[in-house]
Amino acid sequence: MKNQLAKKTNLPRRRKAPLLGGVLVVALLLTLGCAQGSYPLDIFYEMHYQKSFKAHEPPRLSVPSTAVGWFDAPGETIPVDHQGARLYEVNCVMCHGANGTGNGPVLNRMMDTYGYTPSITPDLTSQTVRDLGEVGIQGFVTSGLIVMPGFSKLLTEEEIRITSEYVVNCIQGTNLSVCP
Repeated sequence: MKNQLAKKTNLPRRRKAPLLGGVLVVALLLTLGCAQGSYPLDIFYEMHYQKSFKAHEPPRLSVPSTAVGWFDAPGETIPVDHQGARLYEVNCVMCHGANGTGNGPVLNRMMDTYGYTPSITPDLTSQTVRDLGEVGIQGFVTSGLIVMPGFSKLLTEEEIRITSEYVVNCIQGTNLSVCP
C-alpha cells in the first residue's frame, strides 16, 4: 500500500515541469504577440505617433499657381472644341511643352540632370512627327516610347483621338480654324 501511495504522489511531479513550461511559452507568446509597435516590446514607441511630435510639423503648403489640376471642378464642363487642348495640357505639356517644341520641365530635367537623350525628337512641330500624321501620333500615345508612358490605360480611345487631333491641327498648325 505504501508503494501505491508513493506512485500516486510522484505522478504530479512528472506533470509539473511540462505544464509549467507550456504556461511559460503561452505567456511569452501572448506578451510578444500583443505588442503594438514594430519592436517586440514597445520600449521605443514610434515618434511619429506622438501628439507632441505632430505639433512640431511645418504647416502644409498651398498648391503652386502654375500647377495643372488633374480633375475639373465639380459641375464644370469643358466645351467639345476645348477637350483636346485640356487633355494635352494635363497629359503632355510637362514633357512636350505648351507649344509642343519639346521644352517641357520634366523632359528638360531628365535631359539635364540624368543625361537622357531622346531616340525620337520630342518636338511635335518637327517634320519627323508631322510625317507620322494623326494615326502615328495615336500609336505613340497609346503604346508609349522608352520614357514616354503609354496612355492606353489612362485615356479612352476617343480621348487619345481627340488629343492627337489637337496636336495635328493646333500644335502643328494643320487646321487652326478648329483650335480654341
